[in-house]
Amino acid sequence: MAATHGIAWTFGDHINTEAILGSGKEENWGSAMDGVLAYYDPEFARKVKTGDFIVAGRNFGTSSGRPAGEILRQKGVKAVICESSSMIFYRNTWNIGLPVLQCPGILGKVKKGDEIEVDIEAGTVKNMKTGEVMQAEETPWILLEIYRQGGMLGWIKGRRTEYKTLEQA
Repeated sequence: MAATHGIAWTFGDHINTEAILGSGKEENWGSAMDGVLAYYDPEFARKVKTGDFIVAGRNFGTSSGRPAGEILRQKGVKAVICESSSMIFYRNTWNIGLPVLQCPGILGKVKKGDEIEVDIEAGTVKNMKTGEVMQAEETPWILLEIYRQGGMLGWIKGRRTEYKTLEQA
């Protein structure tokens, strides 16, 4: 997969899943879509465009296993690039085909509105304004494979014949 360009939306440290999703809005997905990340940036839900990126500080997606990654994916976010991520959020997002790159120091090198180029496979992030290229931590090969298949369901379906229990599913 080739590198893609988009606009960066920046957020600080410890962005929790309740605030990403809008706690209590899971029952009303439309309301959740309208209020995604509103606590941290009231413009985000209205102005984010398909292909944009989230750039954040430490411990992004902290707290519960709410479907916060799913709402970001449905809003069109191409990837989350953060200093570090909660492990539950990290795995949940890769499993639905939304990559999370952990890139220490990224928040100090990208500002809200900067155009960035992200290569998920290589783990690189280039700030098009400054020309600086940052390297994310290595992503486990299995997560990249799951991403290439569009998420865990695609990965499982692609291996249906490898497992007798999946042949009839």
